[in-house]
Amino acid sequence: MSAAFRSGGYVGLTWALRPWTQAAGGWGASVTTWLEAGEQMTSLAADVRAFLAQENQ
Repeated sequence: MSAAFRSGGYVGLTWALRPWTQAAGGWGASVTTWLEAGEQMTSLAADVRAFLAQENQ
């Protein structure tokens, strides 16, 4: 995951998937989501936290 801040208060989060080894053919996939740097970021953080907590139950 990487992040980029843009003027106007927007943050772009790029989510990338790649195999652990290059033997898998060198494929990759990514998507960028753009969020406002206030409440939308807070909401996303809460959603990710809740999702990850499910893995520990």
